[in-house]
Formats: sequence, C-alpha cells, structure tokens
Amino acid sequence: MKPANSEPSRPTPSVWTILARFHLLIGLESRILAIIASYAVAIGLFALIVPLTVQELVNTFAFAIQPIMIVTLVVVMLGALLLMGAFRVLQSRAVEILVQRIYARLTVAFTEALPRFREDVFLPHLTNTFIEAELLPRALVAMLVDVINVGVSGTIGMTILIMYHPYFLGYNALVISGFTFLLTFFGRGALAITQQVSRLHYRTFRWMQDIGINRLHFKSTESLPLLLNKTDALTQAYVAARKIRSDILSGAQYKSAVVFQAFAHSGMIGLGGWLLSVGDITLGQFVAAEVIVGTLLLNLDTVARRMYAAIYVATSLDELSRLFDLPKEELSGPISAALPDPSLHGVRLTCKEVSFVSPSGTLLVGAFNLEVLPGEKISVLSATSMSKMSLALILSGLSRPTGGAVRYNDVDLRDVPLNYINQCRGLMLDTHPTLFDGTIEENISLQRPSIRFEDLTWAIRFVELEEDIDALPLGLETPVSANGATFTRSQILRILLARTIVTRPKLLIFNGSLHNIEPALRLTLLRRLCSREEPWALVFVSNDPEIAQLVERRVVLD
Repeated sequence: MKPANSEPSRPTPSVWTILARFHLLIGLESRILAIIASYAVAIGLFALIVPLTVQELVNTFAFAIQPIMIVTLVVVMLGALLLMGAFRVLQSRAVEILVQRIYARLTVAFTEALPRFREDVFLPHLTNTFIEAELLPRALVAMLVDVINVGVSGTIGMTILIMYHPYFLGYNALVISGFTFLLTFFGRGALAITQQVSRLHYRTFRWMQDIGINRLHFKSTESLPLLLNKTDALTQAYVAARKIRSDILSGAQYKSAVVFQAFAHSGMIGLGGWLLSVGDITLGQFVAAEVIVGTLLLNLDTVARRMYAAIYVATSLDELSRLFDLPKEELSGPISAALPDPSLHGVRLTCKEVSFVSPSGTLLVGAFNLEVLPGEKISVLSATSMSKMSLALILSGLSRPTGGAVRYNDVDLRDVPLNYINQCRGLMLDTHPTLFDGTIEENISLQRPSIRFEDLTWAIRFVELEEDIDALPLGLETPVSANGATFTRSQILRILLARTIVTRPKLLIFNGSLHNIEPALRLTLLRRLCSREEPWALVFVSNDPEIAQLVERRVVLD
C-alpha cells in the first residue's frame, strides 16, 4: 500500500539557486560571521603551537637537550593552548548568538508573510514548515563553523607546509582537488533524495495531525487497522528513502573519503620521507608536517561526515522557499487610486461581471453583478458553502476574482493595499470560529492603535458580552486559548463579531448569519446590525433565506 502523493514533486534546485537562498538567509549576518571567522583565525594560529613545539623538541633531541628548554616549551605550549581554548569558548558563544538571530529572523518572516498569502494558493499545512526555523539554524551553523574552522586552519597549516618545501604546494593542490572531486562525484543524488525524505516526513507529520484532529472519530470505531496500515505505508516509504540517502552519504561518499584519506596520509609519509632522505627538510619539520597533515585530514574527515548538514540546509531552504514563494497580497504600499474618505462618504460596493473558478476548475461564482449603497443592508443567497465563502472573500478584498472587478467607491480593490481596505471594511467569518492565545481584550482589539477603550466597551455591549466578561475574575484580561476551550461557541462568535465592528467600519461583510448563537440572542444581534441607525453598509452572504426578512433587499447568487 502506497501513500497517496497529493503534492507535485519540486525540481532539484541548482547550485546558484541554493547559493542565492543561502545568501538571503545569512546576508545580514556578515558582522557576526566575521567575528566567528576571526576567532577561527586565532584558533588556527594558536593550534600551530603543537606542530611547532614538536618540531623544536625533535630538533633539540637531535643535538642536545636541557631540562630548562623542555620546561620552557611546555609552558609556552600550555599558554598557547589555553588561549586557543578561550577563543573556542568565544566562538561557541558567537555561534549561539548566530543561531538565535537566524531563528528570530525566520520567526518574524513567518509572522509577516502568513497573513499576506493569497487565499487561492495557501494551504494551512504549509505552516508546518516552521519546524525548519528550529532545525535549520543548527544545521546551518554546524556547517558554517566546520567550513570556517577547516578552511582557516587548513590554509594556515598548508602555508606552513609550503614554507618547509615547495613540493608541498603540489601535495596540497592534489589533496584539496581530489577531496572536492570525490565528495561531489559520489554525492550525486543526495539532494534529490533528501528532498524526498523531507516530503515524506511532512506527509507523515500531517497524518499524525489528522489522527489528533479526528481522534474521537477514530476512538469511537474499530479504526486501528486503518491507522496502522497508513502509518506503516508512510513509515516504510520514509525509511526506504533514508536508506537510499544513507547509501549515498554514509556509503559511497564517505567510503571514498576514507580511502582517499588513507592514500593522502601515506603520500605525505612518502613525500616527507623522501625529502628528509635527500636533506631538503629536517627531522623536526618532517614530524611537524606529519602532525599538520594528520590534523588537516582529520578536519576533512569531519567535513565528509558533516555533508548531511550541507544537504539538509539546502533541503530546508527549499522547503521554506516553497512557502515564501507563494503569491502574496501587498498589505501596504503606494496607493494607485485613493478611496474617497469612507468616514465622510461611506462605502459604495459594486461588482461587475465577477467570476471565480476554484483551483480544481469548478466555477463557484459566475458573472455576478451587485451594487450596495452606503448604509444599505442586503443579503446574498448562495446555494453552496464554497460559493458563499468564495464570494465573501472576494467582496472583502481578501481574494481576487478570476474575472470582473470589485470596487469600493468606484476604486478597483486591486489598486488598493489590503491594509487600507481593512480600515474601512469589517469581515465576519462565522464558519471560522477561531481565537488565538492571548486575552479577551487582545482578541477583540488586536492592539490596533485607533481603538479606544470607549470603542471596546461599545462593541462588547453591542454583542451582549458585558455580563459574561463581568462574571470572569480577570474580566477583559481573561486568558484565551487558541481552541477556545473555556468559551461556548456563541461566546466565541460574539468575540469575533466585537472584533469586526469595534472600529465602526463603513462596510460589513458576513460569511454566514451567526447560526451558532442562541436563537433569541442571534435575532437581537441581527436586528442591531441591520438597524437603519447604524451607518455601515452590510452584506450577508448566506444560504439562509430567512435573513431576507431583516435586510432591505435580497440578491440570489446563481
């Protein structure tokens, strides 16, 4: 049994695409990266104390030895190693700061981007990619620090070798070019298979979420065979993909690196021994060169074993790009055409030949025309919930029609930033009774600077929440959970309604007609909303024909 693949596979990004994404992520961190690199230089320089001390000891033993010389060398080496350790501690601290900064930037980027995604392209499960905000910085920093440390210490060590004898220049070139070739050649396919592993992981993660969301349905039926079968299929696919990746990274690539290191080390012994035999280098230089090359090859081994981190970074950036590359609405920006001041003129809503086709090709709204005058209350009767939701989002400017145009005061909404539209339009989605973690006050006001305390109390009284809030020990400061567990459905909808009307918008658009509120209270609220004393224009997009009794006119969505 194979799990259904509901997602098209993404092409493997090119090297230039990966580098561009990499630069976008760390381009603002050049200062702290320079600090980390400077610490790496200090560590590399102090690390030379070991081969240089060995060289001096060997040369000393070859001629004469005095205890005071050994003591002096040991003290010098101890001081250098302690300083090197101090710089390692400083580098570790700088690395942690870098991780925190990248995490913070990704968090802010998610927060700014999520409200801007267009409704026709965004899928809620894509928010799962926020997992990468925790994992990506750690893998990225591990890779960066290894590359910086290996690059700096390797450059310093190779420079010392070249100073011993020019032949070591050719040796260095062979080691670096050979190692790079092997990692590249035997690492082919690693990125593509890691992308597949990532997709399978997210698919399994969504399946676990489905189990959690439907747990009562599964709990009340004999569902275990289905759950285990689907989980087994997803797990087998994931494990199979990881095995292929392991065969590439831990298999062919790392094996070739290990074999290459053996030949490189043996080559160093042969070259150094030959130069020693002909008198071109001293015994101390030979031993020091052996220590330097041994350290270099050990560092290269670390790079080979950490290739998974580089592959993961590229894959993680691809997952994030999958989210951030989605089309977005411009919340703010230059206004192509200014709306006449809604506070003076109200809002006149017009639709001309508006149509909307779903991504699956279904026609949800076809050639719809509408005019709503300032202060007018109307209902639009829709036969299906999908058409109702689509039209409400189009009228509010949150979704763009496939054809036609929606205008406020004769200004096309496509020419007006969404933030400007939000200032004069309120949207009530009673099919989405969701709150967020915070207080009652925060859930109503959203900390909008234009809202005064008088506005807040007016909205609370309007929706008949005053007594409910007064009965709570903390009042408006009562904590609210995202699932709204401490409130009834009626209370949640009234909190959302208070949020919608608290700014006294000149246009209200309702998706639905508050059916989850107690009938008597619902009727009271609907009459208040439709009262001629309220200056706003109001549009109910609903499949409830009874709402027509409360509004001035009714329009049918064909």
